[in-house]
Amino acid sequence: MALLYGFAIASATLMCTGFASAQYLSPAQDINFPASNSAANPLTFLGANSPYYSGPNVNGIDYTVPEYCTVEQVAYVSRHGSRYPDSGAYNEWVALYNKIQASGNFKAIGNLAFLHSWRPVLTNPSMQIAQESPTGWKEAYDMGYALRTRYPDLYADGTPFISWSNYYPRVIQTAQNFVRGFLGNNADTLGKIFTINAKGSPKALFDSLAPSDLCPNFKDENGGDAVTTWDASYLPSITARLNRLITGNLTLTTSDVSIFPYLCGYESQITGRLSPFCSTFTDSELEQYQYRQDLRYYYGVGPGTDLPSKMMLPFLNSLVALLAKGPGAEGIAKNGSAFDVPSIITAFLNDGQLTELTAATGVFDNEKPLSADKILRSRKYISSHFVSMRGTVAFERLNCIVKKGAAVTRPAVLPQSTSTTSQGNQTFIRITLNDAVYPVPSCKDGPGKSCLLDSYVKLVGEKLKSAGDLISRCNVTTAGSPTTLKGASFFTDLTGDWIDSVKP
Repeated sequence: MALLYGFAIASATLMCTGFASAQYLSPAQDINFPASNSAANPLTFLGANSPYYSGPNVNGIDYTVPEYCTVEQVAYVSRHGSRYPDSGAYNEWVALYNKIQASGNFKAIGNLAFLHSWRPVLTNPSMQIAQESPTGWKEAYDMGYALRTRYPDLYADGTPFISWSNYYPRVIQTAQNFVRGFLGNNADTLGKIFTINAKGSPKALFDSLAPSDLCPNFKDENGGDAVTTWDASYLPSITARLNRLITGNLTLTTSDVSIFPYLCGYESQITGRLSPFCSTFTDSELEQYQYRQDLRYYYGVGPGTDLPSKMMLPFLNSLVALLAKGPGAEGIAKNGSAFDVPSIITAFLNDGQLTELTAATGVFDNEKPLSADKILRSRKYISSHFVSMRGTVAFERLNCIVKKGAAVTRPAVLPQSTSTTSQGNQTFIRITLNDAVYPVPSCKDGPGKSCLLDSYVKLVGEKLKSAGDLISRCNVTTAGSPTTLKGASFFTDLTGDWIDSVKP
């Protein structure tokens, strides 16, 4: 007897039990999101610099599994957790600190009074730079616990569990902490992470978690002219306002002020305490910064680009084909033996690849292009909602009971007395970003605005075909490069020489 959310299915007979939807102990949010002196919720408006947070439900679709459906298989593709800054960003922090120290006689008041005693928060930069931070550890560990308890029927205690990671230190660290959260004390004996080195072999071309690494024509413009235009529009007035809080020899530039929200996010998740920089921008100013982040990703590697937005299409095509086969697939291990592909498939990567994947899914296909002149209030493309630290794109394979011959827009709300001959099962796919449901505009007729899985497989295949010959478009000339796109063969074939493994 398979237990559904509120129902039990025996053969094809539906028996109402009256149970409510599952009430999970795992919290929706991993950390607190406190108000600052100037903003109600500053950490949720920082785009890719926000710590992970769930939602919000911008589409008004309940996250609980749709009635008369059960989850058979899932795939979670996540960015690494919160981290320490890269060396380039840290050098900007140090330059700001040195500028303040060199200013000598100045006085800052109000929400800038802290500048007199501020210094960069890294305590051991040579060890910390670019690594996952304590908040990142927690985000990944909590994710492991959340998925283990969210899908209790998709993993059997005592069985091996594997995950996949882009070959990048902080990404591998996130995967390791995730597996520890998923398996607990059994992580060392039952868990393994397979690392995918996108540059490890010419054969990794479009068969990795970072396909752009082997695409010579790929270029991330970081938002290009749109970001330049927006920065010139929104930063001067904020800078002028903040400079009115300072007298003496210190004058902030727009370049200085542009990193304040970045410092707000990073200092907060590094120290576990709200940074004083979170009190330098008001709510409306943070919204303007968030829009700057939206432009950066939309016109950097997202829907507003051509080639960059196609990079993860082969991966997605391969992944949905695996989901279409359903649970119970077998793969080929490194030594040639067979292994069971987990019903909870997890892969970890970087912000650029996650953004490319969201563009590939189709959930933003009907979005209007973002304007560089004013905030598009109606947009659903908000970077804070999906490319935050530990941002996640998830795919759930749903098995749903429907009335035979009924349109899929009417999931079967069947009374207990309904004849079993009038029932049937169909398979759908549901996409979530940071645990909020995002329907595909051209395919949302299923329960909970899901899409028939067969239809989604076809839709992704058509997108890939429309993208053209990606190998030629990338101008790949390296000897030994494949001529066909495998996308993500590593989920079922671990024998590639660009694939290695690490323990949690």
